[in-house]
Amino acid sequence: MKGYLLVAIVILLVFTGCVSHYYRVRGGTIQIYLKRPDAKVVYFSSSLDGYERHKTKKIDAETWEVTLPANAEFKYFYVVDGVVYVPPAG
Repeated sequence: MKGYLLVAIVILLVFTGCVSHYYRVRGGTIQIYLKRPDAKVVYFSSSLDGYERHKTKKIDAETWEVTLPANAEFKYFYVVDGVVYVPPAG
């Protein structure tokens, strides 16, 4: 029974997008990545500057990136092809 529960949790995490969103802290910056191969345009908004929209950079066929200062906590969301996307907490 435990084995089935573990498999179900892993499948749930994969399909809810946890794998598609991650970050790296480097020095005084944080690089945030979103894997959305289907997206044409991705904007990033955060509480650091009153949720202004910033166009992200497409770094490969499926990954979008934004770099921010890593000196404060913040809340954020994406706008993917005109639709707001809030990644799941992970």
